[in-house]
Amino acid sequence: MQWGNDIIDWLASDEGERVLFGAIIPFLAIIVAGFIGGAIGRGSTRRVIAQYNRDALTAAVQALVLAGRKAAGWNGLSTVERVQVDHLIGEAETRIRLLPVAGASLAASWAAHQLEDMKRNSAGFSFQAQQTLAEYRDRLIAWSEKPRSAKKLFGADIDRWKYETDADEQALLAEQARWESSRTSERESAAVGGPSAAPAAAPAIVPAASPASATPAPASAPAVMGGSAAASPAEATPTQAYVVPPRQSDDEAGTEAPRPVAASDVRDRVAPFDSDEQR
Repeated sequence: MQWGNDIIDWLASDEGERVLFGAIIPFLAIIVAGFIGGAIGRGSTRRVIAQYNRDALTAAVQALVLAGRKAAGWNGLSTVERVQVDHLIGEAETRIRLLPVAGASLAASWAAHQLEDMKRNSAGFSFQAQQTLAEYRDRLIAWSEKPRSAKKLFGADIDRWKYETDADEQALLAEQARWESSRTSERESAAVGGPSAAPAAAPAIVPAASPASATPAPASAPAVMGGSAAASPAEATPTQAYVVPPRQSDDEAGTEAPRPVAASDVRDRVAPFDSDEQR
């Protein structure tokens, strides 16, 4: 214990006090300040990362809810819109799985199964599709508020779905998908093509009757007394169709021939003085 007493005596001396207050205490203060600063920085970084993860989770949940709304009306979408919705679903599911949040993979699997159910029910059970959409939205929002409750929210459904799939249901789903695709293609072809408008029929040109046919047939001559038979009627002249040439407009007629002038105007131009005397 002698060395401890020597250290205490040295610190109590003038030289020991100078070393203590000039080097040891500032060094310890720097170390403590470093620990405190590191703890503050770590807390701030955690808050920033948590806020970023929260924003990413909110955006991914919003994308899944939007995809659910589209899937609820899947039967009324065109082929192009269905492709866009499939891309939206795949992107939202991938974003959910990549989030560093508890239960992200479980929530993505549950959402994918629910979206398929809504697509299938939109063909003939639109009310059930809307009910599924409401439950789908509420559960995703509840999970986004408490990510650690994913097992409680989605685990039971996923375990039940594993034992519900069978071959008959898969065949029925495939047949329904084929029916929906054929119906959508027919609707799109009808919307794009539409009822083809019938071409306007050209006006029929009625052939003008020939003068011979326009003339009424002469009446048969009266029977001559003592004659054996009445005179036979004249044979009908065969009709001949011809096309009436189109009328010329006033401008074209004016360029080809002069317009008619009254006789009095011509007389005034030829002999103006004689016409004045006559008047």
